[in-house]
Amino acid sequence: MLGALYFVGILVASTVIPVGYISDQIGRKWVYCATIIVQITACTGLLFSTEMYQLYVFLFMFGLTFPGRIIVGQSYAYEFITARW
Repeated sequence: MLGALYFVGILVASTVIPVGYISDQIGRKWVYCATIIVQITACTGLLFSTEMYQLYVFLFMFGLTFPGRIIVGQSYAYEFITARW
């Protein structure tokens, strides 16, 4: 169930949250920072959770950050790569 909730979080974030559109509107840096803050919150919650439902919630939150980290982070990193690379 724990592994499944991580992938459900990825599925929800990939289909419901338009990360690419939001990053084009308000900027990649802010979207990337927001996903990192949510990821840090989820990891801290996973570390200190005492009940099983808390693990479910925080692992789902951790899955929600995946598209923001990958889609926005990758395109943000490509901006700093020169044409020579």
